[in-house]
Formats: sequence, C-alpha cells, structure tokens
Amino acid sequence: MEPDDVDTEDQTETENDDLDIDVGQNSEIDDDVDTDVAVIGSRPVTVELDSEIDQAGEMDQDADVETDTDGSGGRDIDVDVNQRPEVDERIDVDIEVSEGDDGTILVEIGIDVEDDIEIESDADVDVGDDDEDSIDAAIDQDTESDSNIDVDVEIRDDIEADVDVDIASLIGTLVAGIVDLEDDDDLTALYVDLDEAATIDGDVDVIVDLGELVA
Repeated sequence: MEPDDVDTEDQTETENDDLDIDVGQNSEIDDDVDTDVAVIGSRPVTVELDSEIDQAGEMDQDADVETDTDGSGGRDIDVDVNQRPEVDERIDVDIEVSEGDDGTILVEIGIDVEDDIEIESDADVDVGDDDEDSIDAAIDQDTESDSNIDVDVEIRDDIEADVDVDIASLIGTLVAGIVDLEDDDDLTALYVDLDEAATIDGDVDVIVDLGELVA
C-alpha cells in the first residue's frame, strides 16, 4: 500500500514566523505462507492434501492537524502519536497414514493456516496560542505478536513409516516514530514521520518416508 502522507501548511503570518507542518505515515504488510509435501518410497501411494490458508490484513491510519494562531507571541505545539502493529498466526497440521484393501498406502494431510495482521496509527498535531513557544511530543508504540503451532500425526495398520513435519514461522513487527522541530527567524517547521511494518513468513514442509518395498 502506498504511504499515507498528509502535508499541511499554515501561511498565516504571526509576530514570529510562518508555520509548516508535515505528517508522513508509511505502513507495510507482508504475509507469505508456503507448503511442500514429499513422499519417499516405492509402494503405490495416494496422497490427499487439504490445504486451507486464511490471510487477513488491515491498516487503519489517521492524521489530524489542527492550528489555531491569531498572531500571538508564541505557539503551544502538542504532538500525540499512537502506533499499534499486531500479528497473529495459527498453524494446524494433521497427518494420517493408512493402508487400503488393495495394499495402496493412503496419506491424508490437512494443513490449516490462519494469519491476521493489523496496523493502527494515529497522529494528532495541535498548534495553539501561548505566551511562549513550547512543544510537547508523545509517541506511544505498542506491538503484539502471537504464534500457535499444532501438529498431529497418526500412522495406522502397523505401517512402517517416518513422518517429518518442519515448520518455520517468522512473525515480527517494526515501529519507528520521529518528531523533529526546526525553528529560525523566518520559518518554524514541524516534521512527524511514522513507519510501521508487520510480517508473517511461514513454511510448512511435510516428508513421509515409507521405506523400500519388501518382497
């Protein structure tokens, strides 16, 4: 998603200088899940794979800039920023190995992945009149991540088989917020830059080793 930039410039001249306010927000969601199944052996095998991947992503960004200056001798600037990336992932893998009446090996694999990513950002900039220049900047950065992995393997009919399930799950959040004020005789510039990223990268690899055919 393209960055959400809000540029606000107050051209009203006061006794001090002009005021320029720039609020920039940049959020990124990355969600990737890969699955792979391999069966080793020389016996006839039927593989039934039921894979369901449910991915949900949401970004809510809000920037509010309010100025109220009528030519007083100072400015009271309040900057309130809230950044909340949240990542949740659940992976369930169910595997059953059985033998049919004709001697064919049946491998039933169910893979269920649910990913939920949410980023919420709020930036409030309030500029009012005061007796002297002041700035109050507050940045609240809250990240939350949760991963739940469950694997169930059942081998029936006294089948000699080795089942290996390898799950690599990388989930993470990154937040960065910067408030910078530049003040000189001609221009007061306030910069508020917010960056957030939420990532899920999951790999589910299933290997079923049935060995060699015994005569």
